[in-house]
Amino acid sequence: MKGIFSALINCFDENGSPNIKAQNAVVDYNINVAAVDGLYVNGSTGESFNMPLEDKRTIIKAVAEHNEGRIDLIAQIGSNVIEEVYSLADTAHQSGYKAISAVSPYYYQYSKAEIIDYYRRIADKSKIPLIIYNIPVRTGVALTREDFAGLFAHPNIKGVKFTAQDMFLLQQLRHDFPDVTIFSGYDEFLLSATVLGTDGAIGTTYNIAGRFAKEVFEAVQRSDLPAAYAAQHKLNVVVDLLLKKGIFQTLKAAIELEGIEVGSPRLPMSEINPEQREYAAKVMRYIKDNL
Repeated sequence: MKGIFSALINCFDENGSPNIKAQNAVVDYNINVAAVDGLYVNGSTGESFNMPLEDKRTIIKAVAEHNEGRIDLIAQIGSNVIEEVYSLADTAHQSGYKAISAVSPYYYQYSKAEIIDYYRRIADKSKIPLIIYNIPVRTGVALTREDFAGLFAHPNIKGVKFTAQDMFLLQQLRHDFPDVTIFSGYDEFLLSATVLGTDGAIGTTYNIAGRFAKEVFEAVQRSDLPAAYAAQHKLNVVVDLLLKKGIFQTLKAAIELEGIEVGSPRLPMSEINPEQREYAAKVMRYIKDNL
């Protein structure tokens, strides 16, 4: 698995239940318009941590069924409830996903030994490869070079989604583990991470600006850094506009401008407001003017 993956948004009706018709349209939009290489399903962007178990399962199945093997799929299944993790790993495998991913357990300030054991247990149970979801700003868990060495020694732990600002650690991981799949997770660091040798990236803005991300990634591959820098600037404009008024609401409003009724985020997030819709229009206008 390589290239640009969207951290897929999830679509909900007025009751907060999955809207499969809209979800299918978002999958098609990512493939046909954003032109991404894969989808990362039920991650932070998909609001997975605000969703009940059966809704997560519904999304995993629906995305795979509609994708029909067109691009690669990774299912994020991380949870503090280990039985839920095992169950969703089985669902992802049965649905044809290429890999699973799991955020570190959080809130209870688990020891490193407990976190490493969590990942090893998932990898032992799963019939498809595990990609660690490393996002210290959300979990409070900062895995070290030594922690990763222990994890990557497991034959079924095949990669990491590296959503951290530590470029020093990222370079060390690339050097130490040339055969491990490394995806960068911060859209605004795509250029820096790609120069360090990552295999691709998983990002929120790629739902609408996947072509900008691919410009960055492909320009680095052909050693055209001026082109990569120019493309990163375009991507960063999108990131900045989305962050100003609330990234979840503004991103969803932007996709609704494309004729897909994705709905507001799930509670306890707020509904999309008029100011966010105004910024969404600015975002989409900028993307279309700069493709």
